Amino acid sequence: MSCNNKVSFHVPSGYDYRKVFVRCGNTSPRGGRAVCQECASSPRKVLDIANHEENVAADNAWLKSAGWGEA
Repeated sequence: MSCNNKVSFHVPSGYDYRKVFVRCGNTSPRGGRAVCQECASSPRKVLDIANHEENVAADNAWLKSAGWGEA
């Protein structure tokens, strides 16, 4: 689903910012999914990512209804 490219983010570090790299498809420092430019420009990969996000939401909804999972 994801590639081996790295996505850069600037995160606060003291009074400045530092650059961190996250592998495409992993969670970004902002809490979302890190997607590289190559994957973001591929319609097929964008559909795969959207499908995966829907599956995750459905799993979390089911777990919540069963009294498990995240609040």
